[in-house]
Amino acid sequence: MSSREKTAADLEWSALLDRLAERCTSNLGAARARAITPAETLEDARGRYERLREALDLASRGDMLPVDGVTDVVDFIARLERGADGTSGELHALRQLLRQAHTLRRFVGTHRESHPALATALGSDPSLDKLLATLDFAIDPDGGLADRASVDLAQSRRRAGEMRQRVIARLDELIHKYREVLQDGYYTVRDGRYVLPVRSDSHIRVPGIVLGSSASGHTLFIEPGAVMSLGNQLKVALADVEREEARVLAELSERARRECAAINDAIEACVDADVLLAMVRIADVMKGIAIPVEDGPVLDLRVARHPLLQLSGIPVVANDLCVECGKVLVISGPNAGGKTVALKCLGLAVWMARSGLPIPVAEGSRVGWFEPVLSDVGDDQSLARSLSTFSAHVTNLARILDQSGPRALVLLDELAGGTDPEEGSVLAASVLERLASMGAASAVTTHYELLKTLAVRDQRFVNASVGFDLQTMMPTFTVTMGVPGASSALAVARRYGIPAEVVDRARALLPEHSVGREDALRRIQDEQIAAQLARQAAEDERKQAEKIRLELEMQRNVLRAREQEKISREARELMEQLRRAREALRDAENRVKKKRAGETDVKESARSIERVAQQVAIGGSLAHAVARKPTEDGPSRRPPRADELRVGAKVYVARLGTTLEVLDIPAKGQLRVGRGPMKLYVDASEVLIEEGAEPSNTGSDRKDSGLRRVAEPTVPSANAALTRALRTESNTVDVRGLRADDALSLVDSFIDRIYGAEESVGFVLHGHGTGALKAAVRAHLERSPHVAKCKAADSEDGGDAFTVFWVK
Repeated sequence: MSSREKTAADLEWSALLDRLAERCTSNLGAARARAITPAETLEDARGRYERLREALDLASRGDMLPVDGVTDVVDFIARLERGADGTSGELHALRQLLRQAHTLRRFVGTHRESHPALATALGSDPSLDKLLATLDFAIDPDGGLADRASVDLAQSRRRAGEMRQRVIARLDELIHKYREVLQDGYYTVRDGRYVLPVRSDSHIRVPGIVLGSSASGHTLFIEPGAVMSLGNQLKVALADVEREEARVLAELSERARRECAAINDAIEACVDADVLLAMVRIADVMKGIAIPVEDGPVLDLRVARHPLLQLSGIPVVANDLCVECGKVLVISGPNAGGKTVALKCLGLAVWMARSGLPIPVAEGSRVGWFEPVLSDVGDDQSLARSLSTFSAHVTNLARILDQSGPRALVLLDELAGGTDPEEGSVLAASVLERLASMGAASAVTTHYELLKTLAVRDQRFVNASVGFDLQTMMPTFTVTMGVPGASSALAVARRYGIPAEVVDRARALLPEHSVGREDALRRIQDEQIAAQLARQAAEDERKQAEKIRLELEMQRNVLRAREQEKISREARELMEQLRRAREALRDAENRVKKKRAGETDVKESARSIERVAQQVAIGGSLAHAVARKPTEDGPSRRPPRADELRVGAKVYVARLGTTLEVLDIPAKGQLRVGRGPMKLYVDASEVLIEEGAEPSNTGSDRKDSGLRRVAEPTVPSANAALTRALRTESNTVDVRGLRADDALSLVDSFIDRIYGAEESVGFVLHGHGTGALKAAVRAHLERSPHVAKCKAADSEDGGDAFTVFWVK
């Protein structure tokens, strides 16, 4: 057995691959899964990692690889390459494979930008779609050759069908004629010829050829002479059909033969996808993640669980495990406490990472490149080779020492056991010192006290232990780093049925120093357990405090939302008052015109409107109150301090109703702000800053800020009434002083904000000027697919200096 075969057997590698194969959807995928071996190069290992990482990422988004079986056409393609032609059934199977490859190629093609490794590994030649179309045309859904495959085939099949009908019609006449001598009123086919079942005692009455008899001999199957000629013609017609079918199949086979290389690539892609999907499924079951293989020989596992135990569905105790080059991890503690499991976890993690398999560990774990991975776990006793347990063990140790090096990972279970304890312990210590001096990363399980004490005087040795709960007489399976473990052999013996008096006598026979050492180790373990429980309690308290903080934050947001709703309700009431006041003003003007009433009523109405308008207008007291209060989906805002106004800071411009970034501070009290292509100057007094906002030192977030939300507009019917337009700060954007392009970009962002606020009407303040900006804005709004209508605002809303629009 080679070193790799020995390691695979010790780690139960084949059992793990069997669990993976069980989750494949095809026999080809299962065979590929069982054949997985660790990558031979770091580049290959990293490529496998990238494919697994991208597959897991897609699965986390709900996009599973579209694999539901892989049709096995491997043998058919091999025969095709040797010049053989395929049957319609084999070509039908090839069509299924090509359709699977087409579906997979389209899937990875849609994710090519975000998941390039999968797109490269699981893609196939698009030219195969032409072959797929050819097979779809020539092969029926049930796998038979279609009549449309060739004109001659359709004609020959039609002629054969007509001839068969003539034969059957003649047989029906003969059945009626000879019904008295027939066993039953039917016809059948023998050796491709149509025959009648005639009683053996009356066959003379039916002229024809006897083509067989029943098992009892009571029935003879006779082809009547009256249908022989028709039968011969049918045979000829059927031969024509067979020849044409063979010609068509040969033509289709030749067409496929020219694509054999691309077909083999498509098979590989589908099988790889099947195995990757199985990896995704197994990762979900054992909570595994993809771990990249690092260049250096490092192994640091966080919350590691044995994959086979995890897949078995039994509760698994997670542990942190770490080994380093040039150092030895000495794991001690009771039997059946999990020492060997921890050892196998280390080896499996290295091989799984190199094989591109998910590993049941937590984020932050690290796996480096170890080669070779050498192990000696279990009993290799062999009567055939005259090897005892100890001699087989020593043979393995000699091989390990010969093959170890700076990048080797060595796993040794019960090193130098099965012999005299004193000689075994010094042999074990010598072997481990040699491995450490060679630079190998080693992990060993032991009960030898000498190995436990090596960590005290040699910094290359690190102790670890598995615990044993004397209260329950059960192992804890928890690995504690830095502490040696008591073997607890007597406690384990009692648990597994050794009589109590035998165990008590054994304890009495222990040397006093051994009893003291065991008690000291147990006290250390108890202290470690107490410290761990304290840490767990502190972590629970931290989580509880975080939960309370989140609840308080939620309550604060609810209160803010209620306060904002109150302000919004008051704003609506004021706007309603404004509307009624404007209506009253129009009524008063009408009365003046009609009845020449005094100017007192009109002026009083105007003053009432002015008072309300000042409160709800842009920059009014209510607008400032709303700006200072937090919205339901945003933070609260306040006037900025002088030191907060610097380049990169995010500021809210009230008159624009949007957040922009400070680009420059050209003069005191003045800011140059912008977002995307839009840039403008504002006074520092016009801006607010979000509570807790941090300045941005780069413009990286500007790139995304200009993205518009894509929404499906709801187009109102022709008779739908438009909402009455009332201008406020929240539904008005000021584009005065901007260039046309910047203004239109701001208008688009404003339309998005109107959508987001679920409002139906907006105002654009462009002023009069030369009229060019006004014309550009209105033309842009008329072309916008999101705008139902736009026009100049009414005189009470600012007149022609504003454009009002309604969104769809």
